[in-house]
Amino acid sequence: MLNVYIVRHGQTDTNKTLAINGSGTNLPLNETGIKQAEALRDSFDIDRIDYVYASPLTRAKQTAEILDQGKHEIIYDDRLKEMNYGNWDGKPAAEIHAKYPQAFDDLGYFTENYSDYCTGETYRQLADRLMDFWHDLVNKHVNESVVLVFHGTASRSLVQNILESTGISKIGEMQNAGVTNISVDDTSKKAFLRYYNRSAPCDFFLEPKS
Repeated sequence: MLNVYIVRHGQTDTNKTLAINGSGTNLPLNETGIKQAEALRDSFDIDRIDYVYASPLTRAKQTAEILDQGKHEIIYDDRLKEMNYGNWDGKPAAEIHAKYPQAFDDLGYFTENYSDYCTGETYRQLADRLMDFWHDLVNKHVNESVVLVFHGTASRSLVQNILESTGISKIGEMQNAGVTNISVDDTSKKAFLRYYNRSAPCDFFLEPKS
């Protein structure tokens, strides 16, 4: 069984101010984000992990480095970058909502066709690159434990498509430094959600330590 631990990066200033935080915003973790990553490090037994992958964006890179403590050679992959919101990146979400209310659903998430109103990446483009990464991952790693450190919308999209959910709006947002665990059968490659959006302090490993 392959165990995958999906980790969202710690907080940045754009998370704090509720600005749109896509791949075009490459801010570092703020003080709260660093503390979140450190709390996760202290609660997550990284020695039980075989490989660590991360988005190359600064906020994910910092989170991965804090969590990993130099135990692994972190593998950076562009396919794990956050959604590219184009000319909306970095702008206050409230400002965009006021101008383009039709681009938001009732829960405040972007609609599937939000990119009709900006120069951003489509949800289909995001899903395609993430699932390309996922298929490579599950074919490469068998009976191992892997950490993926990346982003909010990207992680929701990946979980939605792995579980074949009807829409990304059905997948709740992961909090900063939150962890989701998915297991994959080594033969069938069928994925199972074990838990979603746990945060430190917490027991992140469901099996006893060998």
